[in-house]
Amino acid sequence: MNLLNKFREIRQQTEYICSPLKIEDYVVQPIVDVSPPKWHLGHTTWFFETFVLKKFKEIFNPDFQYIFNSYYETEGERILRTDRGNLSRPTVTEVYEYRKYVNEGMELLLEENNDPEILSIVELGLNHEQQHQELLLTDIKYILGNNPLFPVYDINANFEYPDENTYGNFIHFAEGIMK
Repeated sequence: MNLLNKFREIRQQTEYICSPLKIEDYVVQPIVDVSPPKWHLGHTTWFFETFVLKKFKEIFNPDFQYIFNSYYETEGERILRTDRGNLSRPTVTEVYEYRKYVNEGMELLLEENNDPEILSIVELGLNHEQQHQELLLTDIKYILGNNPLFPVYDINANFEYPDENTYGNFIHFAEGIMK
């Protein structure tokens, strides 16, 4: 799989994880150790804009540099982690518009650019996004689990299982310490 396709797949997966959410679910932060889904969406987008795209394209919104930075002190000030759930703005719609803007810019860049340094940063950003996918699932579980109505998070509602084994066969090898 080439890097452009991998970029598209991973970025779409993050949005798929959020697809069962209601708009109100995106902004809740019941405890400091949980980040709102809206913030995860913005932060992973901020990563690509900050470390790759801003060299080639205008920043979407300069305020997002502060809002969606997390611990990257060399990139400037950041909102306190405890305050992420206080962000009624930008709206969820604006965050998805931000993702679209950055995704389109990144896709054009990946179609035209094969600079190994840029591709390495993109790969790192994709790994970072996958880490946030894991955090996002955990945070959503905590957010919905702390709602007294216990809303159901059903990511599999629209999932279609493959007709056959698409994962291949197991590889058998001798047990022992491998080098």
